[in-house]
Amino acid sequence: MAEQAPAPDDVTPAQFFRELLPAGFAAQQEAGQARPGDITLGYRLTGAGGGSWIVDIRDGRMHTREGEGDAHLRFTLSTEHFREAVLGRNGAALALILPAQRPGRPDNSGRAKALKGTLALELSRDGEPFKEELTFNGAETPRTVIKMKLADYLDMQTGKLNGQEAFMTGKLRVEGDMAFLMQVSALTA
Repeated sequence: MAEQAPAPDDVTPAQFFRELLPAGFAAQQEAGQARPGDITLGYRLTGAGGGSWIVDIRDGRMHTREGEGDAHLRFTLSTEHFREAVLGRNGAALALILPAQRPGRPDNSGRAKALKGTLALELSRDGEPFKEELTFNGAETPRTVIKMKLADYLDMQTGKLNGQEAFMTGKLRVEGDMAFLMQVSALTA
């Protein structure tokens, strides 16, 4: 078995969007993983070293570019939180900045393209909470805020924790538009 190269100690957003993300996408396609539907993702990174990027997936190919543009789903977070997710630091993981596609689940990019609203995440952990906003089709409202532990949110994204169970047991707290949250939760159903 070939030895895997060690993870970099740091990565710039430009490196991630120009090199790492497209290479990872191509590797997944070559490995025969399910092909996602056509969708445009936007990333707005705030703070030092930040900026905006567009990730366009069309016909099974990924194209990335720096700058603003229309996006079906836009992720807004600090550059530091972005790096933590990319590098797996402080409890963060890539699942925080890339739409989840679990094995055996249908591609829900079509559903995501129909949603309108903003989902804010406030995920507690040791130290400062991980904060991020996911805006569907440029709509600021309805707005829903999810508050929970970062580890529990990641378990929910991977299917280890059921969202309804998390809500009923108090692991997931919600502020704002509950109907919008139900629409978003259908993306992982």
